[in-house]
Amino acid sequence: MTTIFLAVTGAQGSGKSVFTGIAKNKYNIPTYRLGDIIIEECKKKGLEINGRNMGKMSSVLRFEGGQQVIASRAIPAIQKALEKKPQLLIIDGVRSFEELSYFREKFKDVRLIAIITSLKKRKQRVTARKRIDLGTLGDFEEREQRELGFGLGNVITKADYVILNEDINKEEFVKQIEDLLKLILNEK
Repeated sequence: MTTIFLAVTGAQGSGKSVFTGIAKNKYNIPTYRLGDIIIEECKKKGLEINGRNMGKMSSVLRFEGGQQVIASRAIPAIQKALEKKPQLLIIDGVRSFEELSYFREKFKDVRLIAIITSLKKRKQRVTARKRIDLGTLGDFEEREQRELGFGLGNVITKADYVILNEDINKEEFVKQIEDLLKLILNEK
């Protein structure tokens, strides 16, 4: 049995964490979060884990190692997760077409899921939650521009599946997630 890889993309506040939480907790789908690479690199350098430092580290890594560097650093952990031969494996936080292409070169079946939400809704959500990578509205704007610079908008247009997380409540969003996961599992 070959594993289907679900690469999840979307801008901050779109609902990626809800998607991966449902997949992981309800369906027991292993998940690897690409942002963990940035956090680990900040820790290695003795930097405080906050939005500014994570953003700078993300930019430095990509400048020094290319747009696919985060994806390439994730391979050992993903291969370890594959030892259990899961039906599905989620790669959370794809930010560029180069990352997606890298994963597609390494693994047989990689499908991209884009979660789409308007800027206004995303700002509301991000402002309401307390995360280590966001301190102020200025941090939101800075991260937005940085991720667009990495190619987030371009990779979203390459999605195999799209979930629109706009003008729906959380229960409706969860239902869309569950329906998509069931669809993919039944296609296997």
